[in-house]
Amino acid sequence: MAESGRQPAAGRRRRRTRAGTDLSREAYIDAAVNLIEKRGAAVMSARTLASAVGADASALYRYFGGVDDVLRAVADRMIGIALDSWSRREHWIDSLADLARALYRVYVNEFPQTSFAVATRTTGMDNEIRVVELTIGLLREGGFDAETAAHRFRSLGDFLLGQAMLESAFLSLSPEIRSSDNAAWQELGNRVPRSEAPHAAAAAPHLRALMLRSSFESSLQLMLSGLDASPRSAS
Repeated sequence: MAESGRQPAAGRRRRRTRAGTDLSREAYIDAAVNLIEKRGAAVMSARTLASAVGADASALYRYFGGVDDVLRAVADRMIGIALDSWSRREHWIDSLADLARALYRVYVNEFPQTSFAVATRTTGMDNEIRVVELTIGLLREGGFDAETAAHRFRSLGDFLLGQAMLESAFLSLSPEIRSSDNAAWQELGNRVPRSEAPHAAAAAPHLRALMLRSSFESSLQLMLSGLDASPRSAS
């Protein structure tokens, strides 16, 4: 994963593990991501992290206040990776769309298990502040006043993180369960009595394809269209 470029806090120099590798905040973040992606967030503890980095369990507290602080740092790193892949475009709404896509790619395509574990967390750290500043700034470019921009930021954030969590949760299911759920949509037309559910029956042929792929892009476009058409002022 990409390094964040942040330096260890004063008095927290890099130390060597039993395996001879550098011990640092970044080493713990790397280990946490690897653990979550392979085994799920439930295995995260000072002991499992210690085993993953090759250090004593107490070494964690030289760099973090506890395991929860590691998770917050993981979430902030994911935001940073997305921001590093994003670049501003000429129009504010295109820039906003690409920012949402960059975050979505990191959460769902690159680290789905980790996304499910940390998407609800507020990090309060550098990269989260960067993404708040960028998003509010783009909304202000679009003509929204500060109060309205704050409301729109909340809606956009909830949409993005909710979509990421939904899709990450589905990917965390076993292949057998995912296949069974997909098959249920494929067979919807055969199971819906047209006389009792005419609208569902009419939509069934379309849902067969739609429910097997992500709705992120179409939902994003719907969200942005509504955003662009909405009032710019809270008054």
